Amino acid sequence: MKLFESKQVFSTPKRECLLERIIHVSTKLHDSVFDFFVGSGTTAAVADKMGRQYIGVEQMDYIETILVARLQKVIGKEVRKRGTLFEELEYVAGGGICKAVKRRGDEDFICCELMKYNQAFRKRIQAAKSSVGPLQIWHDKAEGSFLQWYVNPKMPEEAARDFEALSREENGLKKQKRLLAELLDKNQLYINLSEIDDAQFKISDEDKESNQKFYGE
Repeated sequence: MKLFESKQVFSTPKRECLLERIIHVSTKLHDSVFDFFVGSGTTAAVADKMGRQYIGVEQMDYIETILVARLQKVIGKEVRKRGTLFEELEYVAGGGICKAVKRRGDEDFICCELMKYNQAFRKRIQAAKSSVGPLQIWHDKAEGSFLQWYVNPKMPEEAARDFEALSREENGLKKQKRLLAELLDKNQLYINLSEIDDAQFKISDEDKESNQKFYGE
C-alpha cells in the first residue's frame, strides 16, 4: 500500500530509516520532536511510529493533500470490513519503519492553521481574473486590512481613478495586482497572538483555548 499515488511527490525525499537514526540518538520515548519545515511529513511519521510527540510547521499549500493524508495513513482509521462483526484498524502495513519498530497506528494528531488577515487579501488579489476584482479589493482594503505605514487609508478618489486607469494600460491587470500586493503590510498576513482578544477579529473561545494550550498560557 503506497502513501501516494504518484511515484515521487518531492525531489529530495528523506528515507524513514535516516530519520529513525536521528530521532533515536537525540530523543527518548515520549519526547517531542519539532520540524520547522515538515514537507511531506517524514519526520512526523517516524516520530509517531517511534512513540514521540511531534510538531511540524509548513507554509506551503499541500498540507491537506500530502502531509495530512500521509499521517492519516500512518495512524490509521477504524473500519469494519464486509463479513466481520468488529471494526479493525486499517493503516499502512509495513510502510517505512513500521516493521522495524513493530508499530501499529493507534494515535491521533491535530492540524491547525494560522488565522489569515492580509493573507486573505493576497489570495483575492492572486485570484482576480479581470480589473473588476482588483478595483473592489482596492476599496475593501481601506476598511479591512493593515496597510503599509505610508499609505493613506482613506484612499482619495483621485488615487482610485488612477488605479482604475491602470487597467487600460498594457498588462494593466498585472500592474494592479502588483500595486495592491505592495500596499499590504506583510507583517500582518496572519493574526498575531498578541491580538487574539481583539474583538474585530472575532476569534472563537474554542480557538483561544487551543492557543492557550499550545503556548502553555
